[in-house]
Amino acid sequence: MKSNRKTGIIVGVLFIIALALDLIGRGIYEPVLNAPDFFVSAYANKMQLIIGILLEFLCAPAIVIIPILLFPILKKHNESIALGYIGFRLLEGVLFFFIVIGTLTQLSLSQQYMNAGASDVPYFQSLGNSIHAGLEWTTLIYIIVFTLGALMFYYLLYISKLLPRFISAWGFIAATLLLSGSLLGMFGLIPLSKTMLYFGPPIALNEIVLAVWLIIKGFNSSAIASGSAE
Repeated sequence: MKSNRKTGIIVGVLFIIALALDLIGRGIYEPVLNAPDFFVSAYANKMQLIIGILLEFLCAPAIVIIPILLFPILKKHNESIALGYIGFRLLEGVLFFFIVIGTLTQLSLSQQYMNAGASDVPYFQSLGNSIHAGLEWTTLIYIIVFTLGALMFYYLLYISKLLPRFISAWGFIAATLLLSGSLLGMFGLIPLSKTMLYFGPPIALNEIVLAVWLIIKGFNSSAIASGSAE
């Protein structure tokens, strides 16, 4: 039981760290990359970009560690889904890495754009717009992978009663809402860049509540005992 309590605290802290660093990192670098003149502003604000990207990149270990720590507890209720959750989180980490690399590529492109002659400007603009669009699509796929993993996670929480069911039901509905928003973005019904802004807050708030509950209360010990007995 002490081990499960410790796991709950660590997972709760990792959820908060991942969410906080992601929001802070994006808040630092996205205004620069989403500016109309990002070809000029990216290199001019390179330190701001690098700091924001590094902060966001620190989320990657948490993305992978959380499901691994939870697996011994979740597998007692459904091992296949628990393994699926790990798989989706690992894929999420890989996509996250590609997003970071693509963002750094835009910084390098901005530097080359600043040093290019007038005849090369259209080429760099075209290349930059292509990379920017590719990043938006990769981010959209990342969100879809995240929501599919989240649906597995909250389903297991709901059937296991490891946490109060209002938390797991809220998370499941919020993940479904975000997945729906991603599909709307995929079919061009909303801007790709606005998907998280429009549909992300409910699940972000849910993760905060979930994390605080794990840190203060931990898992339901009777649900853990029931899973072990089964």
